[in-house]
Amino acid sequence: MVIRTVLISLAAALTLSACNAQKQSEQLEATASPLYTQIDDDPSWQRVKDSDALRPHHTNTTKGYKGSKVDVNNALVEVGPYANNPIIQDNLAIHTVGHASIRREQFDRWTRWYQEDGNTQVFRLFKGEENLRNKRENAARIESFSTKDKWAPAQGVWREWAGRFTIIKSAGCALPHMCSIFQAKGNNVDHWSVMIRLDEHGNIWYVPRKEQPKIGNKKYIVAKNMNGKGFDVRVRDNGMDYEVFIDNKKVGYGQWERTEEVGFRWGIYVGRSEVTDDIMLFATGVTMQ
Repeated sequence: MVIRTVLISLAAALTLSACNAQKQSEQLEATASPLYTQIDDDPSWQRVKDSDALRPHHTNTTKGYKGSKVDVNNALVEVGPYANNPIIQDNLAIHTVGHASIRREQFDRWTRWYQEDGNTQVFRLFKGEENLRNKRENAARIESFSTKDKWAPAQGVWREWAGRFTIIKSAGCALPHMCSIFQAKGNNVDHWSVMIRLDEHGNIWYVPRKEQPKIGNKKYIVAKNMNGKGFDVRVRDNGMDYEVFIDNKKVGYGQWERTEEVGFRWGIYVGRSEVTDDIMLFATGVTMQ
């Protein structure tokens, strides 16, 4: 058994060479504290793809694939106003590279991509991974969502998502599409109103579906160099209006009309891009109301 403790700097990162984008996404290990310990290693995507775990390709499969264990340092990760909120138990599902809706009783089959430790959810994608549940190219993801907590739009009735993200590895979130780590999405008709995205350098982006320059509603970086760091998020949405708060600061608001149910998804979604390197993040104390 191989046990690897991964150290992430909690101090300010030293200036790194602009010609090496990958190094920019990693924190130096001086005076670092461990945010997690990884037990054992994970095989390449090609090895997983060649196995029977996700076959037949381009269909939903339930076999899954187990991965190395991620032991979260809960004392360091689970801090802030959401630290003591337990992980949602009822009606939680995950959307994986091999199936669109895996329920809790089968989570332990999919530990390569998703794990839980204390009040923290662990999300991982690995270099080269892609969607195999249908024929859509690229589109790798590991997102969680509630099968129950979706609501019909109602004027003046706000729904809220809140939790804390800790960014561990972002190098695979290649520009320009990056990775969505949160999206206000409950249906495939009106789609999403707003996303929070992560780029390969560890920057956090506010991304509205439709920019509204007159009210300052536009895509922009709200936090820089967040590898090895955590931040609190709160999103409110009523089916027309939405607003996003990071570390209790309002970073954006806008409008996108939904005619069908409103919901929330969080984790890692790469979309049309390739996964150019490993990606990992934690979500702690998520609540919906």
